[in-house]
Amino acid sequence: MAEIEVRMANPDDLPLLKEIRLNFDSDYVWKSQMLEDLDSYSISLQYIKLPKTIHVSFQEPDDARMEQMIMRREVLVAEYDGKVVGYLRLEQDENPNRLMLKTGGIHEDYRRRGIMKALLNVVQETAMRNHFTQLVVTVQAKNDPAIRLLTSQGFQFCGYQEFFFVNLEIALFYFKNIR
Repeated sequence: MAEIEVRMANPDDLPLLKEIRLNFDSDYVWKSQMLEDLDSYSISLQYIKLPKTIHVSFQEPDDARMEQMIMRREVLVAEYDGKVVGYLRLEQDENPNRLMLKTGGIHEDYRRRGIMKALLNVVQETAMRNHFTQLVVTVQAKNDPAIRLLTSQGFQFCGYQEFFFVNLEIALFYFKNIR
């Protein structure tokens, strides 16, 4: 069985990280609907099976921005059999007890092998050692594969924001308490 190693990214990883596309396919989407009465608002989210699988492109950060994130030690990489095949970018929130998981993904040829789970485990262990009590992740409402992974790892839905991403997509927020 192949071995997964997780470590901090270094500048030499930049060309390898550029090869990792964060695009994904999805069969489901979360749709929001707001109902307005005279004195109240009601918002519902509905999980909808799409008539056909959609391919969603994701805009990766440019080289200069990725290099800055690496230099600030915000990027963890995952190696699978000695090859960098995934990454996860972390950011401390304004709340000093909360760590945000921002962007990340696994090279499409290496998905569904437990690599993102390994990254999430290292993030959780690191967060606990550094006295964070909560992890928060933001995902596109169309990213059903990521949502399923997060919920399988104990993350719970905690909110949403419309027009959050550059492509004006709905953001879903998930959290996990750690102690």
